[in-house]
Amino acid sequence: MRSITLSSLQKTTLALAALALSLGCNDATSVLVEVTSPDLAVPADIDALRFRVSSGAGHTTDQTFPISSDWPHSLALLPAPDDNTMLTVEVQGIKSGAVVVRRVLRTAFVSGQQRILTVSLSRACLGVMCPDGVDCVAGRCTAVPMDDAGVDAGGLDAGAVDAGGAMDAGPGDAGPGDAGTDAGSDAGFDAAFDAGVDGGPPAAIPLILSEYIEGSGNNKALEIYNRGTVSFDLSRCEIRRYSNGSTSAVPIPLTGTVAASGTFVICNSSIAVTTACDMTTGALNHNGDDALALHCDSGATPIDSFGTIGPPAMDWTGGGLSSRDYVLTRLCSVGSGDTNPNDAFDPSSEWTGRMWDGSMTAAANLSGLGNRSECP
Repeated sequence: MRSITLSSLQKTTLALAALALSLGCNDATSVLVEVTSPDLAVPADIDALRFRVSSGAGHTTDQTFPISSDWPHSLALLPAPDDNTMLTVEVQGIKSGAVVVRRVLRTAFVSGQQRILTVSLSRACLGVMCPDGVDCVAGRCTAVPMDDAGVDAGGLDAGAVDAGGAMDAGPGDAGPGDAGTDAGSDAGFDAAFDAGVDGGPPAAIPLILSEYIEGSGNNKALEIYNRGTVSFDLSRCEIRRYSNGSTSAVPIPLTGTVAASGTFVICNSSIAVTTACDMTTGALNHNGDDALALHCDSGATPIDSFGTIGPPAMDWTGGGLSSRDYVLTRLCSVGSGDTNPNDAFDPSSEWTGRMWDGSMTAAANLSGLGNRSECP
């Protein structure tokens, strides 16, 4: 089998079966997929690219290339005979065989022209695995855009499709394909996809609070667990502490990275044992009536929360558990965070644990921090 690198321009033709790469083709009708990144390094972050392309006529290709040189990397797509339908282009960034970032865009061939589809892979989308057919832009899952790669002023808005090029002024305007081309492409993609990109829902961030410690003195800690398959940059996040039942938060910006299937522990700076602590701060000095919320990317809705914002009597209780003088761990069955910090909070619904034991050493009380060994 022929070995092909992406360091030079390669061309692939959409065909009914497995697609062959052809070099040096002079066909002027093509889409040049140019992949770049403002903040991901080759090969430290990405060492291969996978291209999955499908047309509305059912033609497909699936090609993976190792990469070792810096950005950009390009792949030219050539149309199959009589196939001028829309294309869905998925580009996956791969590291050590695992998909770490993915973009999905739509475009179309324009007869006699080469269209350039720029695909930007960003660190904000690292580890954000949107559902099939859904794109990631700026860390958010959005409807798939046309050509403009997630911005209003890109290829579709100012390019051949909107500006009266071959697609708007061509045979499709006068023929039966008019509604599918002008209305479907211009209205469907400009209105639906631009709106979706600008205002789409936040991507699912795979973090949960996995351990809560409110012990004697300054023995306070909070553990974050990464349920994802790639590491996560916690500089995107902060803990907001609502002290003594307050409705105003004290922000605790986070630093560092939590590994895939790993934990990150924030401790009070005067905790008795720092062995499991990844970060220490005097701001983490919660008592039993302090609500805590994990926010990322400046989002108004928390990724996860503990307690209820607003004054409890002294603590939150339920099922023999309490938020005061307790070591609590998240149940292994919990797969997503509590994104409503204003509803009633019963610790026994998602947590288990025991009282802080004054007869034990601090090290013994803190022994479960820094791992999820309780979950098989």
